[in-house]
Amino acid sequence: MNNKKKLALYGGTPIRKTPFPERFAYDQKEKKIVNQIFNSAIRTGKPIRYSEKYEKIYLKKFSTFMNGGYCDLVNSGTNAFLCSLAALEIKPGSEIIIPVVNDPGGVMPVFFLGLIPVPVDISKSSYNTSVDEIKKKISKKTKAVLVCHIGGEPADIVPIKKFLNLKKIKLIEDCSQSHGAKINNKRVGTFGDISFFSTMSSKLHSTGGQGGIIYSKSKQLINKAKMFADRGKKFNNGNFTGKYSTLGLNCNIDEISAAIGCVQLDKLPRIIKQTNKIGNYISKKLNEIKSPSSIEINKNYFNVFWFLRLKLDLNKINVSKKIYCKALKSEGLNVDEKYIYNPFFHEWYLNKIYQNFFKKTLLENKIHEKNYSNYNYVHSTNYNIYIRENYSNKDINDIVNAISKIDSIFKI
Repeated sequence: MNNKKKLALYGGTPIRKTPFPERFAYDQKEKKIVNQIFNSAIRTGKPIRYSEKYEKIYLKKFSTFMNGGYCDLVNSGTNAFLCSLAALEIKPGSEIIIPVVNDPGGVMPVFFLGLIPVPVDISKSSYNTSVDEIKKKISKKTKAVLVCHIGGEPADIVPIKKFLNLKKIKLIEDCSQSHGAKINNKRVGTFGDISFFSTMSSKLHSTGGQGGIIYSKSKQLINKAKMFADRGKKFNNGNFTGKYSTLGLNCNIDEISAAIGCVQLDKLPRIIKQTNKIGNYISKKLNEIKSPSSIEINKNYFNVFWFLRLKLDLNKINVSKKIYCKALKSEGLNVDEKYIYNPFFHEWYLNKIYQNFFKKTLLENKIHEKNYSNYNYVHSTNYNIYIRENYSNKDINDIVNAISKIDSIFKI
């Protein structure tokens, strides 16, 4: 009991007495480019618009970052998904398989297009889904599958792509948390028929407060997404023809956000190199001290670690995961006991708000399934620690030392 008193949870001195540093994601470069836009508007009297100089620069930069392909910039990750899905022109009433670990913005657009989201469980080894789980949910009505790369960790998408190609089912990638992550040296987002990214302020890559990217190797799909994102406008070589050819919404992003994105995109390679380095270092140190907490490292993946997902071996500690995580928080770490984003467990879904979109005959019992065994297992054994690319060596070692300190008391 005396040893327990060393823990901050029981009144001891914490490893970390001051908060971890903020990201300081923006500097004088973003300020300068935004000032240039305002100075031009003030000097010329012309309004600040969209789809102009900096957006065109950004689209070229992002395509280069992805080693080719086509893209469009919109005002949120949710709308990027909506436009991506609209570009596929899937018949209303069709089923779209959606992972249970996801953001609400990765589900709601499905309903708005008259499609039916079918929840699929994750794998037992990460927050991402797997080909085995997807196979369980395939039906004659399945027209597309969404695969999310959660927390910077790539999903095992190669076998998923192979299976869906055989079934002639479309693959959509959600790369909102994994900008720049790779599988076998190939960037996530390049495996699917179409993919999307969020560029909101908290992400590894941002365009300011909000934003999103639609990406595909297919120019035709991007053109369709672009039309939907700009009220059905018809374009010819990027130029508006004066015709509105289809239904759409206004999902445009402004020139200021695009300019911020240009600067941020230049910083992204350095950011993800550093988060990868931090994640791998902490994983190595935890292995060295034989901690019950571990970070799985796949040598074929380049994990960009938007956050650290740690697996806790409950057979090697004498307390619950809840107490273990509470102790880590008390030592000053930014810890989440579990990943809270499961849109299918939230009020809007459980109360069947979406029913207004369908005839009752379209709603099948399987979309109301609540028993996700892998999800339950992963959330009972995994927890998250948040990191930033600007952490110093001391910041990083404080994380390792806090875990080591907790282990010294709770490890069996």
